Amino acid sequence: MTTAAFDLGEEIELRKLEFKLHTGLWNKFNKVGKVDLSLVNWKSIKYLNVRANQLHTDLKNIPDNSGGLYLFTIKCDIIPGMTEFPVYIGRAQKTATQNLRKRCKEYFQKYSKTNERPLITKMFKYWSKNLFLYYLPLPTNHDIINYEKELINSLLLPFNTEIPDKEIKQATLAFP
Repeated sequence: MTTAAFDLGEEIELRKLEFKLHTGLWNKFNKVGKVDLSLVNWKSIKYLNVRANQLHTDLKNIPDNSGGLYLFTIKCDIIPGMTEFPVYIGRAQKTATQNLRKRCKEYFQKYSKTNERPLITKMFKYWSKNLFLYYLPLPTNHDIINYEKELINSLLLPFNTEIPDKEIKQATLAFP
């Protein structure tokens, strides 16, 4: 094996992600509700600027007067519209000190260069130029909390480490 092949293999291994595609969990998701989670209702923006050293100016379009859900994706343009990988779902409640825009900004400002949240740091280290953010403002903190829990339990995205459902969490820990 050449040094170049070894180095490439090491680079590939460091970027490996695991997706758990479990249709049984997808089917448990409670689709009946007040909120339409269809992708057409989410807004999408490039998360960082071209050099990936600052937040993209489009973040100013994220509402700062509500809470909601947000979803980080890694986008590859080889097959446009087909190769976008969801990696992390989160929530921002509307409080006196928090809102959707502020929470979305915090990922770059707080976690991109520290090891406080190693998987989020990894997301920025390897895919910062390809990060996109989807966001969906929601009317109540109750909806925000419940939909985030259900989405995490159903999708098991690679960078969501805290799984709310005890049984699903135990199952994933039993088979790492």
